[in-house]
Amino acid sequence: MKKLILSAAMILALFAAGCSSEGYVAKVENRKITEAEFKFYLDTVKENMADTELQTEEDWQTTEIEGKKAIDIAKERALETAINNIAYISIGEKLDVELSDAEKASISRTKASLVSQYGGNSTYNEFLQSYGLKDDFIDMLCESMVYSEKLTERIEAEQPVTDGDIEQYFAENQESLSAGLMKAKHVLRVTKDTVTQEPYSEEQVAEQKALAEDLLQQAQNGADFDTLVQEYSEDPGSATNPDGYVFRDGDMVAEFQDCVESLQPGEIGFAQSDFGFHVIQRLPIGLEDVGKDQVKEALLTERLNERVETWKTELGIQIETNEEALSQIN
Repeated sequence: MKKLILSAAMILALFAAGCSSEGYVAKVENRKITEAEFKFYLDTVKENMADTELQTEEDWQTTEIEGKKAIDIAKERALETAINNIAYISIGEKLDVELSDAEKASISRTKASLVSQYGGNSTYNEFLQSYGLKDDFIDMLCESMVYSEKLTERIEAEQPVTDGDIEQYFAENQESLSAGLMKAKHVLRVTKDTVTQEPYSEEQVAEQKALAEDLLQQAQNGADFDTLVQEYSEDPGSATNPDGYVFRDGDMVAEFQDCVESLQPGEIGFAQSDFGFHVIQRLPIGLEDVGKDQVKEALLTERLNERVETWKTELGIQIETNEEALSQIN
C-alpha cells in the first residue's frame, strides 16, 4: 500500500547498508538500473517487509509468502520500485508534464538536504564512490518523487477522491491499512501514589487488585465498559482519550500490549504492570484511527500504480530486464 517511491529520509537511512556492482538488472528507456542500485532498493523493501519471521538471511531464503520465498517477493517488489521510479519521469515527459520553478527548486532542496545530512559534498561523494552508487541515481530519485506527485495530481483531477471512495477503500483494505496498529480502553487501578510514586502498602495493593478483579467480572458480564472507565479508572489519560488508545508495538508497557494482543476486538482481559492493575477492552481499528488522509494516499497510490501500467503500454515505455543478473542477487 505504500508508494513505490523512496522518501528522502529512507534514501539517507539505507545508505549505510551499502551496495556495489557494475552490472545491470534492468533498463527503462535508456537508463540502466545497476546491480548496486537494485541492491539498494532490495534493502529498502526488506526493511519494509521485515517482521518477527524474517530476522536472518536464512529466514529470507526459507520463509514462504503466498507460495514464494520471501526473498523472491522482496526482489519482485524491488524491481517494480526501481522500474517505476524511472518510469514516472519518462511518462511525465511523454505526457508533457511541466515542472514549475517551485517544483524544480524542491528537487534541488531535497538533494541538498541529503548531501548536508550525510556530512557535506566531500563525504557524500566519497560514500557514493565507495559503494558503487552514482550521483545521478540520487538526482533521479529526487526528480522521480516530484513526477510521481504530478502524475497523482493528474489522476485525482480526472477522478476526484470522495469520502465515499475513502470509506469503501478502507472497508476493502482494512487489514492492510491498519497493520501494526492496536486500540484499547482500560480501567486502571494504581499500585503507587501518582504524585510521590511511593508504592502502596500490601493491604492497599490487595484492595486495588480485588476491585480490579470485580470490575473485570462486571465487564465480562456485560456492564457498560465506558461507564466503568469513567467511574473507576485512575488513569488520567482516559479522560483525554475517551475513544481509547491507538498504539503500535512498543508504545505501551509490555504487560498491557501482551494482553491486548491476546484479545479479539470486543474481548476483555486483565493485566498487571508497574502502573497497577488493568482491565482492558480491545477495540477494532476504525477509519478515524488510520486517518482519512492516509487512506486517501493509499487509494491514490493504487490508482497511480494501475495507471502507470497502462501508460507504459500506451506510451511505448521500453523496459528490459536482465534475468540472469537478477537471479544472481539475494
